[in-house]
Amino acid sequence: MGQIIAERIGKVMVVTIANEAKRNALNVAMEKPFCDCLVEADNDDSIRVVVITGAGDIAFCSGHDLSEVGQPGIQLMKPDPMGHPDLMKKPIIAAVNGHCHAAGLMMALCCDLRIASENAVFGQPAARTGGLPMGGQIWRLSSAMPKVRATEMMFTAEHLSAQDAYDWGLVNKLVARGRAREAALELAEKIAAKSSATVQAIKAGQKIYEREGLAAFNKFQSDAYETLKMKPERTEGIAAFTEKRTPQFG
Repeated sequence: MGQIIAERIGKVMVVTIANEAKRNALNVAMEKPFCDCLVEADNDDSIRVVVITGAGDIAFCSGHDLSEVGQPGIQLMKPDPMGHPDLMKKPIIAAVNGHCHAAGLMMALCCDLRIASENAVFGQPAARTGGLPMGGQIWRLSSAMPKVRATEMMFTAEHLSAQDAYDWGLVNKLVARGRAREAALELAEKIAAKSSATVQAIKAGQKIYEREGLAAFNKFQSDAYETLKMKPERTEGIAAFTEKRTPQFG
C-alpha cells in the first residue's frame, strides 16, 4: 500500500515516500499523511528545512498511482498535495534518488532546491498520454532551465538524464547513486544553521517577484527589511560578525 515516513534529524525533517513496488507513486491513501507531514513541519518553529525523497535508490516519485486514477469511487486530493511544497514558507529540498516523472516532477519543481543522484531520470509524459503538465510545470520547467530545453522535453515527452538536468540547471548538485539523501541533508544542515527569518524572507521575495512583478517585490523588500532588522537574529548576526565567530540562531 505504501506509506509516508517522517524522520526528524536535528532541525531538518526528512519526508520519505515509501511505495517502492510502484516506483514510489503517491496513492490516495498516502496523500493526506504526506500533506499532513508538510503542514506540520512548516508550522513547527524548531524545524528549519524539509527534505523530500523516495524510498530506495530506484525512484524519487513516479507521480500518482495510475491504477487508481479515473477509477469509480477514487477521489484525488485537491489541491494536489505534491504541489504543497510551493505553498510552504520554509525551504524544501528534493533529494531525487531515481525516476522522477509526471506529478513527481511537479513536486520536485515545487521544491526550492534539487539534489539528484547519477541514476536520476526526469520525465514529463503529458504529450505522450494526451494530458497536460499540471501544477505549473509548463512555466516552472522553463524557469528552472533554458526555455528551449524545457520546451523540447515537454514537446517530445522524452526522458532527461541526471547529467543533462545538472548541466542545464534543473538540479543544484549531482551525486553518486545512493547519496542523494545524504547530500540533501548536508545542504539542509547548512541552511538550517543560518537565519531562518532571512531564508524564509528570501523564498517569499522570490515568489512575489515571479508572480506579482517588480512593484510588489519592491514593497515586500522594504517591509521585510524593516521587520528583519528588529528580530533577535539580526542582533546576533551583527554581533557574531563583529566578534568574528559563528552566529548562533537557536
